[in-house]
Order: sequence, then structure tokens, then C-alpha cells
Amino acid sequence: MPSPRRNDLAMLAVVVIWAANFTALKVTLVEVPLLAIGAIRFVLGALVLGLVVRWREGDLHFPPGSLWRLIWLGVLGNTIYQTLFMVALDRTSVANSAILLATSPLMVAGLGALSGVERLTRWVGVGLALAFFGVVLVVGAGGASFTAATRVGDLAMLGASLCWAVFTLGVRRLPSEISALKVTALTTITGAPGLLLLGLPQMLRLHWSGVSIAAWSGLAYSLFLSLVLAYVLWNASVKIVGPNRTAVYNCLVPFVAMLIAWRILGEPIEAIQVIGAVLIIGGVLLTRNGHPSPSLEVA
Repeated sequence: MPSPRRNDLAMLAVVVIWAANFTALKVTLVEVPLLAIGAIRFVLGALVLGLVVRWREGDLHFPPGSLWRLIWLGVLGNTIYQTLFMVALDRTSVANSAILLATSPLMVAGLGALSGVERLTRWVGVGLALAFFGVVLVVGAGGASFTAATRVGDLAMLGASLCWAVFTLGVRRLPSEISALKVTALTTITGAPGLLLLGLPQMLRLHWSGVSIAAWSGLAYSLFLSLVLAYVLWNASVKIVGPNRTAVYNCLVPFVAMLIAWRILGEPIEAIQVIGAVLIIGGVLLTRNGHPSPSLEVA
């Protein structure tokens, strides 16, 4: 089993990948509609992951007794989550999206405690609260606003956060013999048909010959790194250290996204954002150092 330190490095890579994905999608969205992007990403992602699993593990069969669980995880964690996420990007600001998506660690902790998947220890709770308060400072300094004009997108992002939290806990309950790679592939495959149906009308109306290399590059990044690689690393971490200590890394994404925007787009970073970053990192460290309880074992 990979060491906790290697897992930490893998999750930090996921943070960077997902933070940069905002920029990659922004470039692509100029030329390709939202639902079409979701369909393309997941159909191609399902194909790539399926081939990788066949190469690494020899088969792509659903393990006995896991078919329906993997189907509902794919529909919830990919079809519904991605649809709500894309609607939110279309209907609200990036700042609103970032702060609302950062509520997913708190949802994971709360739902995990209610369902008995994990026990919410004092230090995990303090770490989550500290990290989320840091997110509020970071995104609030960037001008987050919650108004009637953004309400649909805000509610969509809250729904997406809830879907991701339930998905993360559901992955934890899968049998330990199902590898993280296979979980990622099978849930991507079961989530792709719904996204294809939703995105097909936009795909048929799009003039593909006019899509630029920059847009294709953003789509390729979002597919191979944000979807394929990051999902595999995320599901592996859930199996290694549990959903609470994995989900808390979501709190780092908004700040890293701002750093990338500062470096690439020249957007300024204010002092309050630095304070928020310190709180976020402190919360992550507190949660990381919390001792898992016996309820962390796979059910």
C-alpha cells in the first residue's frame, strides 16, 4: 500500500490539476458549449480508462455484487455532478463556484458521521472548519457575491458538492479488492451515457472545423489530467486514508486556482488571501494528522 507521504504528494498534484482545470475550461468554453464539453470528456475518458484497465488488469468486468453500486456511483458522481457543475459555471461566477464547491469536505464529514462510514473526531472537525474559513477569506477577497442573478448557479453548485460528497463516501464502501483504477473506469463508463445524451444536441450543432488548437488543448488537459489522472488519484486516496482526509484537499483548490490566475493572467493577490491560505494549509495539516478510527475500514 502506498505510504501516507506519497498519498499527500498525489493529492497535492490533484489540487494543482483541478485548480488549473478552471483555466483550461475557460479557454475551451469560448468555442465549445458546456454540455458538449461534458459529453466529449466522458465518452473519451471512458474509452481511455477502459483501455488502461484492460492493459493493467486484464479485464473490465464488474466484480460480483458491485454492478448496481457502481452504476449509481457513476450516475451520481459523474452524470449528475458534472451536469450541475457545468450549469453552475454557466450561471454564476467562478468565485461563487469555488467557495460552494469547497463545502464538499464538510458535507463528506457530516454525511460520513451520520452514515457511520467515519467518526468525526475533534481534530478532524477543527481542521475542516479552519480550512473552510480560510476558503471563505480567500474567495471573499476575490469578490464572491450571492445574488438573485446567480441563485440558479449557486444552488447547482451546492447540489454538485452534495453529489461529490456522497460519491466519495460511496467509493469508500466499495470492496477493497476493486482497484482505484477500475473504480474510476467503471464509474466513468456508467456516467458517460447520460452526459452523451445531454450533450449530443450541442455536439451536432457545433462547427468542429472552427475549433482552435487552444480550445482542443484545454479540452485535452481537462480530459487526460483533470478527469483521468486526477480521478484515479482521488479514488486511490479515498481507499488509503478515507474520505474525510481526502476531501479536505478540495479546500486548497480555490487558492491554488488564484495563484495560477496571478501567474498566468496577472490577477493580484491581496493580504487577506494570504491569511486565508495559512488557515487552509493549517486545516489540511490538522485533518491529515488526525488518527483514523476503526470506522474508517471499508464496509
